[in-house]
Amino acid sequence: MEITRIRSGHGNPAAIEALIPELLAFDTVINRASGLGEDFDPIPEDLRHSLTSRSEYRATLTWIGRNHGDIVARGTADLRLTSNTDTAELWCAVRPDLRRRGLGAALLEQMESDLAADGRTALSTYCEIPESVRTADLRGAHLAAETGAGTLPVALPEVSFLSARGYGLAQIERCSVAPTATAAELDLGDMADDYIIETWRGPVPEQRLEHIALCKRRLSTDVPGAAKFGGEETWDGERVRALDVEKEAKGETMATALALLDGEPAGYTQVGHSPDRRTVGWQGGTLVLSEHRGHRLGARLKIANHRSLAENTAVDRVYTWNAVENSWMLAINDQAGFATWAWVGMWTKNLH
Repeated sequence: MEITRIRSGHGNPAAIEALIPELLAFDTVINRASGLGEDFDPIPEDLRHSLTSRSEYRATLTWIGRNHGDIVARGTADLRLTSNTDTAELWCAVRPDLRRRGLGAALLEQMESDLAADGRTALSTYCEIPESVRTADLRGAHLAAETGAGTLPVALPEVSFLSARGYGLAQIERCSVAPTATAAELDLGDMADDYIIETWRGPVPEQRLEHIALCKRRLSTDVPGAAKFGGEETWDGERVRALDVEKEAKGETMATALALLDGEPAGYTQVGHSPDRRTVGWQGGTLVLSEHRGHRLGARLKIANHRSLAENTAVDRVYTWNAVENSWMLAINDQAGFATWAWVGMWTKNLH
């Protein structure tokens, strides 16, 4: 297998454009084999962005493995450039009909070697297991997450592959989906407090840039298990605006709800959607700052954002991800009508 590597924004534009249909076809085959469903098929503009964008905050490395000219394996690594510069978030896959032949191991070994040479030694990756697949083997041996919450069957190929290569199952997330209308119709009654919730779609208003920056900075440290995947991320209004520009460039619109108390941020939630998949929303960050918890702000934020989506977009379902130990957010999601779609194993490895 011949392996080549591309750094986002550094490839030949014409060659990259010619490569995109091949990668879309490969990624579609990988997703269909996973059983996650068509909603998770690759989005062309997301793929193009991962190959062509340049940012001072993040970069993406792509590895492509070929046999006789055909793509047989592919991997990516997302790199942070201004904080947590020793980390990398990995993903790799092999064509289903060519698995268990050493191609995945060879690709991952090359990825790890390249990343270590660049000082990226704190690695994380994930595997997504549909609910039906996980529950099909409830009596078999299971591997528990390091958090103590949740398990995955050890016989699953993804689990055995990562375990054999030194990755530890740090955490398990529940992927859930809900009709937008279900949460939009929830009524929590009158809340006797002074919190205000603002909603908008698209770029963050100028006067809210630093508020969203604070929420994103706290998101990197306050959610369960955050320390396992890196330290605090550096966020300011300039970086928030740069992210807005990136989203607009690939056609993604963010629906945002922000909670305020006396003009200061108390929490936020975001859902992204794109014209390539108009009826599907993808949950972004959700956080209630610790000093503001206990006022049902998580539920209030999600309800407000789902109402905004229902009134202004074609989005009719939203997918969200939450750590299994994040019981309060899971309870909010259950109330909002979310049902389990898949389980996500979050894995870590230190190359030192």
